[in-house]
Amino acid sequence: MSKSIVFTLSCALALAACGGPAVEQKTELSHTVLQTADGMPLELPIVDPNVKHDTLLVQVAFAVGDGTYLMVASNVTESFEGLRLYHYRALPDSSAETIAVSAPGYDSWTMLPTVFGQAGTLEGSWVLANFGERGSWGQKIMRYDGTFRDHGFMDIAHPERVNEPDTAYIRLTSIAPHIRIALHNDTTSFTLACDSVYMYDDLDGHNDIIVPANTVHYTYHPATGLVLWVNGIARIAPAPPA
Repeated sequence: MSKSIVFTLSCALALAACGGPAVEQKTELSHTVLQTADGMPLELPIVDPNVKHDTLLVQVAFAVGDGTYLMVASNVTESFEGLRLYHYRALPDSSAETIAVSAPGYDSWTMLPTVFGQAGTLEGSWVLANFGERGSWGQKIMRYDGTFRDHGFMDIAHPERVNEPDTAYIRLTSIAPHIRIALHNDTTSFTLACDSVYMYDDLDGHNDIIVPANTVHYTYHPATGLVLWVNGIARIAPAPPA
């Protein structure tokens, strides 16, 4: 069962029981970001597709700033693998010199990137890819060093409360613009600069909950990988069965 189906069933039951607002998931295509010196996001411009490729269907492309581009694309022929990130150079004949390709997004309809690093280059950057269908499912975490290396998944989204004349609902959007990155010795921390966060799984037996964002953060260390912290306590996902 997909995460969107699990989300719809669990939230519908919970909200019906307490009389709360309905929940809608919606993804809006906007921009990607690069981190500034203080960990704040900086927009990268969306560019018109600048390559022609017989086998790729381009969703969106961004200018990195060093003459290279970051593209979200899938195969023209629909496949299970779905979307990928492509780092490339546009050649004069409108073809692409592919530098690196990420792992696929599988059944996700969106794989929008947010990049934290030095402006004007992807090298050494953290790349957060927002997965989703009609709303955010969370962020795949990658490190770029000439290739995209997977380092786990943030099972969280940003809840936006929407009040309309005849209804109220929660729209789940990408948490990435609210993330701030800092390096402490050899540990990278990912904190949240927003009021609340939607957690699909808090790794302590609770699913589909909204909690104060200042109680949640992540860390990455080469020895431990990506670790979720809630109220100062480390939550580590169980290892998959052998």
